[in-house]
Amino acid sequence: MNNGQNNQQPEAVDIRRDRGLSPLWLLPLLALVLAGWLVFKAVNDAGERIQIHFNDAAGLIAGRTTIRYQGLEVGIVRDVNLSEDLQSIYVDADIYPKAVQTLKENTRFWLVKPKASITGISGLDALVSGNYIALQPGEGKTTNKFTALDTQPADTPLGEGLTLQLRSPDLGSVSIGSQVFYKKIPVGEVYNYTLSENRKQVLIDVTIKPQYSELITNKSRFWNVSGMSANIGFNGVDVQFESLSAMIGGAIAFDSPDEGVAIDPNHLFRLYPDLNTAGRGIAIKVELPDGNNISTSGAPIIYRGLEIGKISSLRLDKETNKIVANAAIEPSMSDLLNTGSRLLLEEAELSLNGVKNIGNLIRGNFLTLIPGEGEKARMFKAITQDQLQEQQPGTVSFALYANNSYGIERGSKLRHRGLDVGRVKKVSFEGNRVRFDVIVRPQYTSLVRSNSRFFIDGGIQASISAKGIDVSMPPADQLISNGISFTSSGSKSIQNSYPLYENKRLSNLAADNQRGFAKYSLFADELPPVSEGSPILYRNLQVGEVTGYALVRDGVTVSFKIENKYRHLITPSTVFWNRSGVEIEAGLDGVKVKADPISTLIKGGIAFDDIAGVTNKAGSKFKLYPSLSDAQNFGLLVTLTAPDARSVSKNADIRYQGINVGKVVSIEPNFELANVQIKARLFPKYAKILAKSDSYFWTVTPKLSLSGAKNLDSLLNSYIAVQPGDGAYSQTFNLGTAELISSGLTLILESEDRGSVSEGTPLLYRDIQVGQVIKVSLGDLSDRVLIKIQIEKEYSHLIRTDTVFWNTSGVDFTIGLTGAKIQTGTVDSLLRGGISFATPEEQPLSPLAKQEDHFLLHREADDRWKTWRTAIPRD
Repeated sequence: MNNGQNNQQPEAVDIRRDRGLSPLWLLPLLALVLAGWLVFKAVNDAGERIQIHFNDAAGLIAGRTTIRYQGLEVGIVRDVNLSEDLQSIYVDADIYPKAVQTLKENTRFWLVKPKASITGISGLDALVSGNYIALQPGEGKTTNKFTALDTQPADTPLGEGLTLQLRSPDLGSVSIGSQVFYKKIPVGEVYNYTLSENRKQVLIDVTIKPQYSELITNKSRFWNVSGMSANIGFNGVDVQFESLSAMIGGAIAFDSPDEGVAIDPNHLFRLYPDLNTAGRGIAIKVELPDGNNISTSGAPIIYRGLEIGKISSLRLDKETNKIVANAAIEPSMSDLLNTGSRLLLEEAELSLNGVKNIGNLIRGNFLTLIPGEGEKARMFKAITQDQLQEQQPGTVSFALYANNSYGIERGSKLRHRGLDVGRVKKVSFEGNRVRFDVIVRPQYTSLVRSNSRFFIDGGIQASISAKGIDVSMPPADQLISNGISFTSSGSKSIQNSYPLYENKRLSNLAADNQRGFAKYSLFADELPPVSEGSPILYRNLQVGEVTGYALVRDGVTVSFKIENKYRHLITPSTVFWNRSGVEIEAGLDGVKVKADPISTLIKGGIAFDDIAGVTNKAGSKFKLYPSLSDAQNFGLLVTLTAPDARSVSKNADIRYQGINVGKVVSIEPNFELANVQIKARLFPKYAKILAKSDSYFWTVTPKLSLSGAKNLDSLLNSYIAVQPGDGAYSQTFNLGTAELISSGLTLILESEDRGSVSEGTPLLYRDIQVGQVIKVSLGDLSDRVLIKIQIEKEYSHLIRTDTVFWNTSGVDFTIGLTGAKIQTGTVDSLLRGGISFATPEEQPLSPLAKQEDHFLLHREADDRWKTWRTAIPRD
C-alpha cells in the first residue's frame, strides 16, 4: 500500500507572476479625482469671506440668511458671532465670485425685513423667503470688513425708473415712502429728502416707475396732496383730499400738458402747496399795494366775469420793499398781457346804498384785468379804485384840511347837491391838521370852483335863529356814515387845497366873511403920489382904495383892495396907471389939459381898465405905469433868446417890412444856459398880431459880397426883423440870424462835418440861388452835422425824393495823365460857400420831397450829376 501511495506523487504546478495593473485600482483613482474636483469647486464657489458688523442679530441665521443685490443672491451668511466687547454682532459671510468686485470701502449692507404701514407694504419678499441682507455697491479700495446700516439708505431708489427732484419751501407731510399719483394712480414714490445748499428750501428725491416715466415732461406740475383742504364760501363748503393714505402719510400728485418734451434724470421741478396754486398758464408777477388782503390760496384774476388766472404765492421784494404776487394766466389770454393793461384790486364795500364784493370779507380780495395796448409784458402793478379814477383823463385831485377827522375815512363820498361826484382816497396827518386827499370824476370837475366851500354832510343838523328852527334830515346812509359836500362858486380854476368846515352853517359863515374886499398888489419903479386911502378908479368910479406900500429891492409895492362886487373888473388884460394931478399934452394942434377929480388931486389915485396888448405884470404883481399914455405906448413885453448879443443893442428897432413895431428894452446874460435874454416890447397896435408862437424874429445885418450888397439900411444900426405867425399866444421866442423864407420847403441835410457851410450859405440850382441855410447844428448823438435849409416856394417843386446835394465851396483841382484841371464855382461861392443840387433824369419823376425830409450832403459832385438836364414841370 505504501508503495502504491509513493507511486502517486503530486504534479508540479507552473506558477507565473502577472506583471499588469488590476482594474480594481481604477476605483480609488476615480474617487481621488472626484474628491479633488469637489474640493476645488467648493473653494471656488465659496468666493470671498467677509465680515459685517450689525447692532443686533435679529433675523440673521447662519447658513440660511442670504445676501442679495437687486434681488439676485450674491452671498450667504456662514456664521454669526458676538464681538469681544459685547457691543455688536459680526457676521462671517461668503460672497460669490461673481460679486467679489462689489466689495469696496463704500459698499453698503443692511438687513431687509417685511414692513407694513398706511402708505403700503415694503420688503414683501422677505416675508416669504425670510430676512436677507441687501448689498449696494460703492466706490473705493477693496476691503472685506463692513458695518451694516440700520435701515435702507434714504438716497437709494426703491427700484428702476426715472429719478427727479422737487423743490419746496418746507417738507410738509411728505416722508420717505410717500406715493406720487397721476390721475390718482400711484406711479412712484419719495425715496429721500435733503436741505438745499443755502438751507432755505427742501429738495425731495422721487423715483417714477419705468412704465410711467414718459408721463413726466418739462411742463409737468407737481403739488402736495397731503392732508385735507376745505374752502368755505357763500356757495357752500368744498372739502378735498386725495386718499386716506395721502391724508395720513403724505402724497404728491402731478399732471403734464400735451406740449411738453421728455426730461433728463434728476430734473428739478417746483412742488406747489396745493392744486390751486399749481395751475398751468403764463407766469406773471404783480406788485400789490399795502393792505391788499389778497389770499395766497388761489385768489382769482377776473376778466369780464371769467376767471383767467390765479395768484399762486406772495413774497416781499427786499429791493423795493413791495409785496409781489406770482400768478398764472390762461395761455389763451396771452394777448391781454400788454404794457398798457392794468390789474384792478377789487375790494369789499358796504353801505346802505348797496353792497359790493361782500364775499371778499371772507375769502379775500381779487384782481380784475383791464386790457390795454402795448408790448408784451409779464410784470404788472395792481392799482386801487382810487388810482384807477386818478388815471382817467380829466380827473381832478386836491386836498382838504381840518382840525378833526369828523369820522371821514378812506372811501367816504364827495357829494354836490346830494349827487356822488367823487370820494376820499386818503386820510392822514400833516402837522397839527388832518389832511383829506379827494378825487373828483371827470364829468363833475367843472363843479369845483376857486371859491368852493367844503363841509361835513352827515347826521341830523339843526340851527336856531331869529328866523326860527331849521332842521335838516339827510338820507339814511348819511345818518350812519359822514360824507363831504361842497358848493360851486368862483372862477373855473381849482385850488390845490381847501378848508373843510365842520358843517354847512360854518361854511356859510365863512362865505359871509369872504364877502367884502379882494386884495391885490402893484409894482412900480418908484412910489407914486398916493397914500393909504387913495382911491382906486375904474372909469372915474371908485371901486377900492390903497391899503399900504412897501419898499422892495427893485422898486415899490402898492397894496390895495377892491370891493368884491367889482372884483370881476380885474381881468388878465387889466392895466393900472397913476391918476394923480393934471395931464398936459402939447402939439401942433394946440395944448390939451386934462384935470383929474379933486379927490385924486388931493389924495392921489390909481386908475385901471382893460387895454389889450400891454404888458401888465411884473412877476406875479400888476405893473403900475406913470400915466395912461405911458401904458398905451408901452405895449407887450416879450423875451427873445439868442446865443449872443453881438448884433443887437439896447433900443434897437424891431421892424416888419421896414415899419417899426417895437424896441429892445434890455439885454441880460443867462449864465446857467450860456445865452442872452433880450427883453423887447411890441407896440400895442401890433402886439396881438406878432405875439404868436410861430412868429419868427431874426437879426438883420449888412451883407456885402462880390455879387452885390444887402441890408444896407443896417449899416449904422442893426435891427431885428419879424415875420408874423398864426399860432397860439406866446411871449417867448428864439432869435434867429437868417431871414425866414415864408411858405417855403424846409429840408435837413446830413454831413460828416460842417465844412464852409454856415447860416446864410446859398442853395444853388444851375448857379441860381433858390434858397439858403438857416441853421447848422450837431445831431442828437453828435455823430453828424445837421444843416437846415429853406427852399423858396416857387422853386420847391425842384426837390424830389431822389435829389442829390453837394458842396460847391472852394476850388476843384484835378491832376491826371492829360494834365491838370482847375474848376471853381462863382466868385461869391468861393467867399460864402454854396450848396448845389440836381435831380436824376429818370421818368417818371420821383415824388416831391416833404417838409423836414432828410438828405445826404456830399463833399463833392459826381461828374454825371452835373450833366443831368432834367425837365421838371411845375405841379
